[in-house]
Amino acid sequence: MSLFERRGFGLFGQIVAILFAAVLLESAASMFLYERASQFSINGDKARRLAEHLVLSGKLIEEAPRSQRDTVASELTTTRYHLVWQERLANPPPVSPKLNHITRQILDWEPEIRERDLRLYLQSPGLHSTISGAIRLNDGSWVSFSARDHIRQLDLTVGRSLQTLIPAIALVLLASLLIRHTLRPLRDLTRATETIGKRDFVDVPVRGPAEVQKVIGAFNDMQHRIAAMITDRTQALAAVGHDFRTPLARLRLRAESIEDPLASRDLEQDIGEMERMIDSLLAYLSGDIDNPTEPLALTDIAVLCATAADEASDQGFPVRYIGPDHLTLTVHGIAIKRAVRNLLGNALRFGSQIEVRLRQTDRWVEIEIADDGPGIPAHLREEAVQPFARLDTARARDTGGFGLGLSIVDRIAQIHGGALELGQSHLGGLTARLRLPAA
Repeated sequence: MSLFERRGFGLFGQIVAILFAAVLLESAASMFLYERASQFSINGDKARRLAEHLVLSGKLIEEAPRSQRDTVASELTTTRYHLVWQERLANPPPVSPKLNHITRQILDWEPEIRERDLRLYLQSPGLHSTISGAIRLNDGSWVSFSARDHIRQLDLTVGRSLQTLIPAIALVLLASLLIRHTLRPLRDLTRATETIGKRDFVDVPVRGPAEVQKVIGAFNDMQHRIAAMITDRTQALAAVGHDFRTPLARLRLRAESIEDPLASRDLEQDIGEMERMIDSLLAYLSGDIDNPTEPLALTDIAVLCATAADEASDQGFPVRYIGPDHLTLTVHGIAIKRAVRNLLGNALRFGSQIEVRLRQTDRWVEIEIADDGPGIPAHLREEAVQPFARLDTARARDTGGFGLGLSIVDRIAQIHGGALELGQSHLGGLTARLRLPAA
């Protein structure tokens, strides 16, 4: 747990603290750069000329009467230096570092200037930097001067630009790391919300600012409530499924004892239809489709499709398989088998001629089941995939089931990263195409 978390700082407080730290660091960097400016030097020739000019100008102005000193200072002004006599020393320019190194250079050339309290400043630090300053006369007045040529050593060269940019870049990087650390709990929460319902619930670590901790805590509580609700629902469905199957088993035994063969067969069909309806409803509501208990495994899709077609043919249905003898794919085998059986069952109820095709492209493995039945109009195909959908104008209502077959297939396709597509069959009816990623 970081210092911010122990102090109970919220997200706003942490960002303010980071910005405050950034401002302090920027101020420290600026102060350091201005201090470094005092270390710049001019070449020896310029230092000697400035020293000589200051000594000579100071003596001449000091010997002149006070009423004429302004005139003398003006006459001593050259193309290099501007001189002004002042009774009192004016305040130095704001943000003007002292040039300690250059001061030592001048004092080395003219030691007598030490007695005149030489003061040097850097004006306009940057590309057009110049030197200004003053010396004190014996009567307490001052001679101020400013150099009219720039200090070329202070130009914005690549080296100086890097010196300015490096602290700024370092500051940005440091602030980015701090903000990234602050927002890490939000990233954990985002990943958890993206995977909710796709795997077992995992508590998100409660950390970060106070507001984020409250959100994470509420999210974890929600997960616990959802998990408890799913557990209760699963147990209830299991009990309902058991309770339904018991009387159905008794009905089946009684159907076998009926002497009328036609009535016995009709009753057997009704019982079988009820069992299939219960199985599809329990499979849809229990969540087994979205969270298969079986692991992903290498499955021969071709053998699976061919076997389903052969079983239907053995029962007297006109089903033909068209495709390779073997095609392996890593899938939830039982779920894919359920999907193929659902699609084939739909085709058998509505068509008199069915084809099961299997093909592979660069990106997809496609299982296509086509029939010659009434089909589904294009504007109703999206609705047909919805749970409990019964299309009056497409397929008959007396075919049984809850309308969950295509919905279950669609969900199985989605958990594999694929899709279910409905279209017009070349046989004249419906084509249901289950697309699965090839890799």
